[in-house]
Amino acid sequence: MTESGGHAHSSQRLWRDPAVRFSAVSGALLGAGFIADQAGAVGWLVTTLYVVATLSGVRFFAAEAIEELVGELEIGIELLMLVAAAAAAALGLWGEAASLAFLYSISEALEQFTEDRTRDSIRALMDLAPKEVDRIGPDGSIQVVSLQDIVIGDRFLVRPGTSIATDGIVADGASGVDESAVTGESVPADKQVGDRVFAGTLNTDGALTIETTATAADNTLAKIVHLVTQAQDAKGQGQQFLDRFAPIYSPAVLAVGTAVAIIGGLISGDWSEWIIRAATVIVAAAPCALVISIPVTYVAAIGSASRQGILIKGGVHLEELARITIVAMDKTGTLTRNQPSVTEVIAHHPNNQADLIAIAAAVEQLSEHPLARAIVTASIDRCIDLADAEGFTSLPGAGATATVTNREVLIGSPALMTENQIPLEEMADRIAHLHASGATAVAVAADNELIGVIGIADQIRDTAPAAIASMRDAGITTVVMLTGDNPQTAAAVGQLAGIDQIHAALKPDDKAA
Repeated sequence: MTESGGHAHSSQRLWRDPAVRFSAVSGALLGAGFIADQAGAVGWLVTTLYVVATLSGVRFFAAEAIEELVGELEIGIELLMLVAAAAAAALGLWGEAASLAFLYSISEALEQFTEDRTRDSIRALMDLAPKEVDRIGPDGSIQVVSLQDIVIGDRFLVRPGTSIATDGIVADGASGVDESAVTGESVPADKQVGDRVFAGTLNTDGALTIETTATAADNTLAKIVHLVTQAQDAKGQGQQFLDRFAPIYSPAVLAVGTAVAIIGGLISGDWSEWIIRAATVIVAAAPCALVISIPVTYVAAIGSASRQGILIKGGVHLEELARITIVAMDKTGTLTRNQPSVTEVIAHHPNNQADLIAIAAAVEQLSEHPLARAIVTASIDRCIDLADAEGFTSLPGAGATATVTNREVLIGSPALMTENQIPLEEMADRIAHLHASGATAVAVAADNELIGVIGIADQIRDTAPAAIASMRDAGITTVVMLTGDNPQTAAAVGQLAGIDQIHAALKPDDKAA
C-alpha cells in the first residue's frame, strides 16, 4: 500500500466511528454558534446551535457515566463532565456547556478510535490463517470444516500457495514453507515428514499433510495475537495517572460543589444564589484540558510517526522512547530488504558465470519459489537470454529438474545433489563459505555433473549501518537484533550493520520474552 493510500484508509476508518462523527458535529455546531453570536445573530438561533452541540457532544459519554454510576456505583470523569455541562446549562451558559461537551467528546472519540484500530490490527493477524481446512478422515476422504472444529491429532491437507491453518507436524509430503510472518526468516524453510509447521505460514510449492498439535485457540498465531493485544493495551504513565486521578478527583469535586450549595444555603438562607455558586465551582473544576491533553498528544505523535512509516503501538511505548538506552529490532524487512537476491555465482570450470545463471534461470523461470525468482531476476539484471526448459518437474522442499538445450539439469540444495550421487567435494569449501556468510547455497548440475553453485541471501539495506550509527549518536548504548533466522545469517547481517548483540532462531514469544 502506498503512503497516500494508507492515509486514505486511516481517514476512512476514522470517520466510520460514530463517536468521532458525533464529536465532529458537536465541534462544528459549537463553532457555528460562536460565529453566529459574534455576528450578532438572534439569541434563539445561537442558543439552539449550542444546545444541539451539547447534546451531540454528550451523546456517548453520558451513557457511559450513567452506566458506571448505576451498574458499578462509580463516579468517574464522565459523570463529572456530564454534571459540569448540565450545571453550565442550568446557569444559562449554553456556550460553556457545549464547549465542555465537545472537548470531552474528543478524548472519548480518540480512545474509541484507538480501540477500533487495535481490533483491526488483530483482525489482520487472524486473517493470516484460513478459516476453513481440508480435514482428512480415517478413510482418506477430505471434508472442508471450520478451523474451530479441528482438534489435536486431526490431519488436514495444505495445498501449494495456501496458508497453514494451525500448528502441526508434517505427516506426509515435502515443500518449502514461507515462515517470514512468524519467524522472520526470509528464505522459505524446507519441510519434510516429521518437521514442525506453524499457523499463518505459507506453503509454497508442494502438498503437505499436517497432523495437528495445537488448536486455533492456542497455536502460534493465537499467541502472536495475544502479544500484540498486550502491547497495544499497555498504558503510558500519563494514562495511568489519569486512571488513578479520576476516581479521586471526580467525587471530590462533586462533594465540594454539594458542600458549597448546602453550607452556603444553610448559613445565608439564599439557596438559589449558593446553588449557582456550587454549579460554578463544578464547571470551573471540570478537568477538560487535562483529560483531553493525554489522548490528543498520543494520537498526534503516533499519527506524525505513521506518516514517516513508523508504527508506535500505544502511548506507553511513545513515552518510553525518551528514556531508552537499548534498542532491539527484527532483522527481516527491518535491517534487510526481505527480498532474497543472488549474492555470489560460483561456476565450475570450464563454465562461466553467465552460462551458469542462464542454465539455472531457464529451469527456475517455471517455478514460483522465492529462491527461483531471485535467480530469474539475476538473469534479467545481467541481460541473459534464456533457453526453453522442457519436462519441468518440481521437487518440493528440495529443488527442480528440467531439460535445457538437451542437457538434463538438476537444481536445488547440496543435499539434493548428494541424494543423486553428484559429487560436491571440489566445491565443498565454497559451499561452506556461503553457509557461513548467511547465504543459501543452490547447486546446479547438468548431465549428472556439478556445474556451479549460486549463493542467495536477503541483503542488508543500504541505510541500515547509518541508521544504527545515528541511534548511537542519539544516546542508544546497545543495539540488539532479534530474529527467527538461522545463526549464520544473523551473524553476517549483524556484523555488516554494526549490531552489538544477536539472538537468532527465535519465535515471536521468544522475542517478547
